[in-house]
Amino acid sequence: MDYNAQMNYDELYGKSILLLGKPRALNFEEFETLLKLHDIALSPKYDENVALVIEGKLMDPLEQDEGAHLYEQRIAPIVAIEGVEQWLCSSIEPNRLLMSLKLSRNQERLVDFIQNRYISDELFFKLLKLYDWQDEGLFDNDTNRDVTAALISRFYKDIERNHNVQYAMSGLAHLIQKYGTTQLIDAISDLSPIAKEVKHPSDRTLAGILDAMALHPHTSNNLLRTLMGERSQLLARRVPLALEEELLALKHETIDHLLACNESLSLKGADTLEATYPELIAQSFPLDEERFERLLKKCPESLAFNTTLSIGMQETLMRLDEVSVNLGLSSNASVETCLLAQLYESGRYNTQIAGNTAVTPQQCEALWKSSDPVILNALAANVSTPIEILYQLALDSRYERSVRTNAAFGKHIQIHSIGWQV
Repeated sequence: MDYNAQMNYDELYGKSILLLGKPRALNFEEFETLLKLHDIALSPKYDENVALVIEGKLMDPLEQDEGAHLYEQRIAPIVAIEGVEQWLCSSIEPNRLLMSLKLSRNQERLVDFIQNRYISDELFFKLLKLYDWQDEGLFDNDTNRDVTAALISRFYKDIERNHNVQYAMSGLAHLIQKYGTTQLIDAISDLSPIAKEVKHPSDRTLAGILDAMALHPHTSNNLLRTLMGERSQLLARRVPLALEEELLALKHETIDHLLACNESLSLKGADTLEATYPELIAQSFPLDEERFERLLKKCPESLAFNTTLSIGMQETLMRLDEVSVNLGLSSNASVETCLLAQLYESGRYNTQIAGNTAVTPQQCEALWKSSDPVILNALAANVSTPIEILYQLALDSRYERSVRTNAAFGKHIQIHSIGWQV
């Protein structure tokens, strides 16, 4: 019935309004208080002084009939309550509200505001700090569950498509992974049930949340240091790396191994680890000529997998004419087309080339005619394989799963809205 959606609510100062039903984001007392702040009177029924009719939630049959009648008469603007509440909430004075809640310790009123989607994020985070979790878990009682759900649903942008995520223990981990910011992650780490776990891990049901914090690129270094004891290995896998020097200082074999594999390892870190893990540094760390020449003597087969090889470095490796080196080059998506063609023409590295995203459509066509199931399965999983070939491979049960999990095939199906389950 909203026929005046562009209503300027500031024009309501000193006037009366009629509310049919109940408020949504505010309880009735808060709604009335904010109206008085704007010198707006709440009328019990429609009369000539009513400047606006508001449709709220839970209208009874009589209110519905009255709303329909007023709409037919068009004697006053009728609007949905959402816009009015959003306007009213914008006038809340955060400091006054926070002081009131601190003094009253009214947790029910606090929860109402935490669930209010119209307050600012800044105020929301401050209110969240005031909530008393009663030494219980995120979902251990109804009120804790409501607060947790309000936190997740507020920041989980596609909540309509994932409508149960706010009630799942994994919901906070998903929220961090998809929409984490430094402020949001810090706020979650400060929640009483989480804060205890951060300092003294013991509850495995919360491990996923802490793992998500440890891996997220926006997690603050201070929080990462707190997580480091239990999750040092996870931190060593982070991209980009954080606390690298502190992790190296641990002198832990597994952690050093993970750091050597990390694509965001610093130059200093690579220099530190090269003597112990030359193969890992050779395989993944960005190369300069000096490091290349040094590692060429130790582990050329590992260098062949490095995607930062220059053309000159690739040619140097090709001239070695070693099978172990050529196997790596055949799998390397950054190898020059002409060099990959030479490897293909040799006929010795078809399996690796079939799985290489640098493979050409012509090479795919020829490889598809192979009867080798290993080569065909590699093609089925390769995002560079032409769609026409993927369709043919999907008809064979041996390769159907690889095709269905192929990201390029899935994207093709979605774009063309084809009725194919992937």
